[in-house]
Amino acid sequence: MITKAQSKRCSRRNTPEQGARLSPMDKGLLRWTMAERGDKVLDACVGNGLMLEYLQRNMECEVCGVSDNMENVRASRGRLHNADIVYAQREEIPWRENTFDSVYIKVEAAPITETVLREIFRVLKPGGQLLMAFQTLPSPVRQIAAVFRPDADEETRRPETRERMLKLMKQLGMTQITWQKTDLLHGVGIAWKPMEPASAAG
Repeated sequence: MITKAQSKRCSRRNTPEQGARLSPMDKGLLRWTMAERGDKVLDACVGNGLMLEYLQRNMECEVCGVSDNMENVRASRGRLHNADIVYAQREEIPWRENTFDSVYIKVEAAPITETVLREIFRVLKPGGQLLMAFQTLPSPVRQIAAVFRPDADEETRRPETRERMLKLMKQLGMTQITWQKTDLLHGVGIAWKPMEPASAAG
């Protein structure tokens, strides 16, 4: 199935800031999103707001974002005047449960913990899609990086692995969990929050 994002090309005319481009992680998330017109979506690690702008302009989604970096919040608010971009820790997303049709998160410096995933699971609607992009450096590259960063603790210098992410998703009870490689250095984990079981007749 070809998603709406796959059928449209990311071009500079879609972004008001000259020279601004979607990151490899943003492109990976957009490639596999199943968001549709009118969906309410959350970027749980919003950066400059480019991905949200793409979702708003090209897919007509209602976009929201969270960041614990005030500079990123200001940049996103400047780009998206009618979006709800908030300063908050991703362990404490300030929306009610079952709010979003899709949640996106990019794993960069800080590792994703089970607490973060539980919070994302909480705000995701039943039947909603979680997409998580992160680096997947080949083992030889990781070993070389460790040599040059001997002072860094292992959790910081080690990129998130496919096995760990998929395991955490499964532990939360997510379904249809898949892994998609987007390029040599990045991948996207995809999972769905199961629909709530029908209540038994009284």
